[in-house]
Amino acid sequence: MEDQKKEIIIAVMGVTGTGKSYFIREVTGISDIEVSSGLHSCTTEVQPYSFPYAGAKITLVDTPGFNDTTKSDTQVLLDISTWMSSNYRKGKLLSGIIYLHRITDVRMDGSSVKYVKMFRKLCGPNALQNVLLTTTQWSNVNQAQGESRERELRDGMFWGGLITEGASVTRFMGTRESGLELIDKLIGYQPKPLDIQDQIVGRGMEMTETNAGKFMNEELVSLQEEYQRDLEDLKQEHQKAKKKKDNLRKKRLKKERAQFQKKLEEAEAQRKYLESLRVDMMKKLEEAEAKKQEERERRDRAVIAVASEAIGGDVHFQSMFTSYSTRGRLIYDINDVWEFAKEPFDVEILYQSGILSPIALILKTFFDPGMSDDYYIIYNQGYYQCKPSRSVERFSENFVIFSKF
Repeated sequence: MEDQKKEIIIAVMGVTGTGKSYFIREVTGISDIEVSSGLHSCTTEVQPYSFPYAGAKITLVDTPGFNDTTKSDTQVLLDISTWMSSNYRKGKLLSGIIYLHRITDVRMDGSSVKYVKMFRKLCGPNALQNVLLTTTQWSNVNQAQGESRERELRDGMFWGGLITEGASVTRFMGTRESGLELIDKLIGYQPKPLDIQDQIVGRGMEMTETNAGKFMNEELVSLQEEYQRDLEDLKQEHQKAKKKKDNLRKKRLKKERAQFQKKLEEAEAQRKYLESLRVDMMKKLEEAEAKKQEERERRDRAVIAVASEAIGGDVHFQSMFTSYSTRGRLIYDINDVWEFAKEPFDVEILYQSGILSPIALILKTFFDPGMSDDYYIIYNQGYYQCKPSRSVERFSENFVIFSKF
């Protein structure tokens, strides 16, 4: 049986557009992770990505962002809470959270402050000691400007309270090295439950009883009241325009009223949905999340098999190795010989040490268990590591096995 590496689980959070998926792509080296370029998030559900580092299995958890144009804040809160609760029941705790914020944001508007407050309620004071408040996009500001904004973030109502309760301020400079420095900080932290996990799983609370749920409900009530006031103001403006027979203004005000009416109805629908999340409903959602995770784990048990002949076939074309293009097969049951008769697909074997090596040495070390960590394949947003100890022979042909990390 292969040694089980210690797993370090780190959540990456922040509003949409702060660079969560980009951070994970750069740090893990999983190059096919989709990255958004605007306010529309590429991350529609909570998604973990694992990679080997410092003798451990590091799992970075990508989360949907608040303030997304396609998903309500209530749904984002529910998605995150459900994933956290489901994993907490399995005894899995976060070693830390990296909360991303763009240093390019000129000011902290009301929505930014709201999401920081939501984050604080989600974590609770105990878990905040494991939080890195991390600024991004430093290449888009000059140093003095960035440092000035960083000081503003540290002070007052934005990050001040989080820092007082133990959170640390860090920077992500856009490189893998910079990201790994943050991972290094969190590796040694004692994993802790978030308030949302303890309240839903440990105390059996309904969503609206949790600190995060209460805060979300209060925000929705406040939004409803705000939209209602706006509608009343527009109604009065419409009456004035009607008296003055200002048809152009009447048309514009009618359009604005329709927009605010839609916002009011959406806020009301979110609030009703939040109130519907009773204990039994949350358990059903957790069960559905657990099934998704089981299916993900089943897929993760699949391996990529590469014929050793396919690795050495083009030796005369390439004398030094950093990456090597060949063909592999996705195998779900390694004991089913007919799976090895599948049509192969293109794969690229990568060498993560960054040291150029002769192909002859590569072929030798593929079958050396002490060297297995150096070779890997990126496939379907996954990191498949070479496992020489699991090399197999099928149809009189030897296959090197790459397992999902």
